Amino acid sequence: MTRPVRSARLDNGHDERNLARLSLVLANNRVPSTLTTWTKEFKATEDLGTSVSVTCTAPRQDVVPHGSDNDVLLGLVNAYIAAGMPESGLMRLTSYQLLTFSSLPTAQAYHDDLLRTLRRFQGTVYRIRDSWYDNAQYRYRDINTSLILKFTVLDRAQNPDAFKTLRAESLLEITLDSDLTASIRSGFIRPLDLTVLKALKQPLARLLFRVLSEQRWPHGAPASVTSFRINLRTWGQHLGILDDRAFRIRRTLEPAHQQLITQGFLQDVAYFGRGEGQDVLYTFKTQVDDAPSAVVIPPADPATTALLTARGVNHKVALRLAAQHGPDTVGQGVATFDGMLARGYKVRSRPGLLIDIIQDPERYATEPAQAPPPARQASPEPLLEPARTPAAARLLLAPLKLPSVLEQLVTDLFIDHLVTTQELLDLRRATEPHQVILTWQARSSAP
Repeated sequence: MTRPVRSARLDNGHDERNLARLSLVLANNRVPSTLTTWTKEFKATEDLGTSVSVTCTAPRQDVVPHGSDNDVLLGLVNAYIAAGMPESGLMRLTSYQLLTFSSLPTAQAYHDDLLRTLRRFQGTVYRIRDSWYDNAQYRYRDINTSLILKFTVLDRAQNPDAFKTLRAESLLEITLDSDLTASIRSGFIRPLDLTVLKALKQPLARLLFRVLSEQRWPHGAPASVTSFRINLRTWGQHLGILDDRAFRIRRTLEPAHQQLITQGFLQDVAYFGRGEGQDVLYTFKTQVDDAPSAVVIPPADPATTALLTARGVNHKVALRLAAQHGPDTVGQGVATFDGMLARGYKVRSRPGLLIDIIQDPERYATEPAQAPPPARQASPEPLLEPARTPAAARLLLAPLKLPSVLEQLVTDLFIDHLVTTQELLDLRRATEPHQVILTWQARSSAP
């Protein structure tokens, strides 16, 4: 019997801000079999603040993305960040890991849905006009994207049935669109509390949480806003609620509103006007971070976060360190850390040492810094190198008791000389071994 793959256990993640603002996946759990395209147009003078012009076209013999497809899209963003954000956009992970990153249950029915979702995204084309924000160029521009450029199921046993269904251990190779990955690498993301997201039981509630978070903390604004008001019919169209009658939109949104109030995200939801001219007013619940006296900490830079997770630092801790100390301090700390290890510095906990260096750099000021090695550069091999065999890999990995699928991944990388013996030994001391393995996968796929 195949053992279940261990969960990533993430409490904090990121949302790519274009995806949250544009709302590219319809809210409805089910859509008609004839719904193969949609278009939405909102001018910059309307309620959403910026212009939105999107046309979505589904692949042949399928429908447009909808419902929990949006959760998988969020999972792909967080999996890409955890993989070290390779410029190629290529990452390898299991079906179980992707569902975990998507904050979705891992029962077999969700693996079946995941296969359909990935195929749907690969074939769906989004035509976005003057609405995709380029964080590197500080402007809105046009793009045509499929979000997922390529998706395959890898099966080393050459079993034809492996490609018909997904299991927890199914290994996926996914290449994301270059515009999406460039936006993530540029830092156009926001922190996202996954504990709140997981507590929301409906795809619409999770979508609403993400879209309203973007309205609560608008891009470029000096502070968060306390409320957000919009025409109800416009709001329903933007979220992708297919019935455009005001009373139907209210009825559809009501359960999601109650969940967001229960979770402490919303203080109140009120309606003004009648009929098609009706508005909805969201009042956000004041939090400590929203107070004027609070210290404003910018979102964690994903590249800086990846530097830390690649060296065994817990993902949640890496997010906090990257946000509090910034790229320069973290980069200098990583350089000092790598230099100390290169000179043979012995330490019981490498992640603990790195955290201490970043939090108390003056204590290590006498240590000469050394630039961190390139991502593909391997650690020096020991003089007595074991044979590159599955048995040797299992022996080195034995204390970890990894799930079978992760053990097989690491074994293959070891046999192909893509990880070193020392890296396997260091993996035993890693706080989050699966995060380190994701980094190795991304590294092996980098051009």
